[in-house]
Amino acid sequence: MKKLLLLGLLFVLHLQSFAVHIVGGDITMRSLGGNNFELTLRFFRDCTTASAFDASITLGIYDKVTNANFATFSTSLASSQIVPLGDSCFTPTGLCVEEGVYTAVFNLPNNPNGYYLSWQRCCRNNIIQNINGPGSAGMVFYIEVPDPVLANSSPVFGSYPKAYMCNSQPNIQDFSATDIDGDSLSYSLITPLNGNATSASPAPAPSSGPYSSINWQAPYSATDMMGGTPVMSINPTTGILTANPVAFGVYVFAVVVKEYRGGVKIGEVRRDIQYQVIACNLNQAPVYTSGNQRNYTIVAGDSVCVPRTVTDLNSDWVSLNATSELLTNPATAPYTAFTPDSAIATAQVNLCFASNCSLIRDAPYRVIFYARDFSCYGTNVVTDTVDIKVVSPLDGKLDKVIPNVFTPNNDGKNDFFKVNVENINDCFDKFRIMIYNRWGELVYESDDFHYKWDGKNKNGKALPEGVYFYMIDATFLNESMNYQGSVQILK
Repeated sequence: MKKLLLLGLLFVLHLQSFAVHIVGGDITMRSLGGNNFELTLRFFRDCTTASAFDASITLGIYDKVTNANFATFSTSLASSQIVPLGDSCFTPTGLCVEEGVYTAVFNLPNNPNGYYLSWQRCCRNNIIQNINGPGSAGMVFYIEVPDPVLANSSPVFGSYPKAYMCNSQPNIQDFSATDIDGDSLSYSLITPLNGNATSASPAPAPSSGPYSSINWQAPYSATDMMGGTPVMSINPTTGILTANPVAFGVYVFAVVVKEYRGGVKIGEVRRDIQYQVIACNLNQAPVYTSGNQRNYTIVAGDSVCVPRTVTDLNSDWVSLNATSELLTNPATAPYTAFTPDSAIATAQVNLCFASNCSLIRDAPYRVIFYARDFSCYGTNVVTDTVDIKVVSPLDGKLDKVIPNVFTPNNDGKNDFFKVNVENINDCFDKFRIMIYNRWGELVYESDDFHYKWDGKNKNGKALPEGVYFYMIDATFLNESMNYQGSVQILK
């Protein structure tokens, strides 16, 4: 009976030694030339586990197309360390992650199909809440590599991420990777692999894929791994992950970076990772505190300045920038002045635009201001949109700038009948004015918008007092403009 109890105790201790509380990890490879490669496997685990890292691990190498087993090999633990978490202004409590690094150098023969390498291990943390049976769920460390003839090095993820996200506020995490070969990289979220490792067989012998995935615990899924609005997502080009989780707890997900050369996928690296959602200091979004006009209409030839001031309620560093066609279009950029601003607590900008007749159009010019704060507890971006419309100086108002009486008596005051505006001739593609007496006889005509009629007829003879009638025919941007009116000569 004592022997049975002793055997049972040893079995329990054996299982506990394998309860490694996996937090995540990945595999990367570097070409050393001549079909030789260096493998690095990073294994992240919770510090609370009682067992040590495996002294050695055994990986499998498989044909990427046929899944045929090419080889297995073992490698020893090269190093281990506690991963520093947090930053200069916030260090989470109760979180501790340890990293174990395994390395190996080996030779791979050329194979047009390419290979994948894997290592399987159990078990994850029992407190993970977005998957079923987390305490008995395993992980597959997995990488795909192309034909060794390419001498390709895989993408390499950056340092270990924060391991935590702040509850009910925007979180930004950097999952970007570097590729020394300059290959194109594409990022996506992916369901973590579970494989064949179990609590009863935590370190199984290498076996080929395809490997099973973890099972999501409702309401979580492959399209909503952590909850919150908007759901967690990753930029496919930059690898920047954003999330806004609303429920405290521990979550697991995976990021895959796929490697392309000449438009053809040649490999991929997965990083499986666990995050804990914790309470952080709330980061309040900045607010616009001055400049509330959002629609401007200006006459061509006039200028407008649009001021904006933004204040951060937490007195964090805040930046204020703008994007607009006015700043980037070669037709408008020379006439637009704008300088971004960034400062502690308050930022101020002024966008100024000097219009001209060539910039008249029906659609307004749109300006979008971006205020972004920078905090230990996340970042917020707040936008403000302004529309600026440029209209013709004489947009339906020509009669308002043409006088209805003048006195051509050479006293230097109101001696000419003319349009009482300057420097807008380029607003017309064509302009013609014709003036008639009351009998319908043409007494004056001009194609010059800046005409000056002195009250004389075409022969230079001064005309008598009375009412005269004018007709204006003009075009601008293929749009016809016709005006009629009268003017009186007084002497």
